[in-house]
Amino acid sequence: MKYLICNLKANKTYEEMLEYKNNLINIKNTNINLVLAPSSIYLSLFKDTNINLCIQDIALNEKLNLTGDISIEQLKSLDVKYAIIGHFERRKYYKETEYEILAKIKDALEHDLKVIYCIGESEEESMRHVEYLVLEREIARIFNKLDNEELKNIIIAYEPGYLIGNNTSHNIEKIASMINFIKTLVKDYYNINIPVIFGGSINKDNISELLSNKNIDGFIICSSILNPENITKIMTKMQLQ
Repeated sequence: MKYLICNLKANKTYEEMLEYKNNLINIKNTNINLVLAPSSIYLSLFKDTNINLCIQDIALNEKLNLTGDISIEQLKSLDVKYAIIGHFERRKYYKETEYEILAKIKDALEHDLKVIYCIGESEEESMRHVEYLVLEREIARIFNKLDNEELKNIIIAYEPGYLIGNNTSHNIEKIASMINFIKTLVKDYYNINIPVIFGGSINKDNISELLSNKNIDGFIICSSILNPENITKIMTKMQLQ
């Protein structure tokens, strides 16, 4: 089964989200694991629906119940099952370190949340041709600190930072090579098969080309899924593969 992670980031007002929900719950889904990551203030709107819920990030000091934070117990009471951790934007704008990312991942796994762990090279790293080293480092520094049972609850999201939020055309062969590298590395070093999904300016028009790589286990998408009609079109193409 393939994944479609819909990351809404900080989009939509309350009224817009109500309309979005009404469209989303009517989508017919047969074999796609549809996961919705709205702003945390809207998670309760989707409780008791057929939508798998995801939080866009979790608190670093989760156990302290600090002002402004959201505890994992609160998230679980809303039937949240997934957590996005290590997103490129969190690394870039909030300067998240791998130590902080590891702490968040461990907290999420201890509370039985599945982790969508985001990795990917920057444009500068790609131009310097060190992207494979970057991915190996980002995987090793987290995975070396987890046991095999914990690794079973991780999905890797490969999102090159320079593809997020723009219309840069995809290098299909390069993406396929990176996905294959991730899967081979994880299998060879950790003896486990982990789903690997892709993110970066995906839409209903270019997803078919990406789906030609059978190694991609799904997608994490933002801009194009803000219109729920596009979710239906994207899922239809995914189901045809």
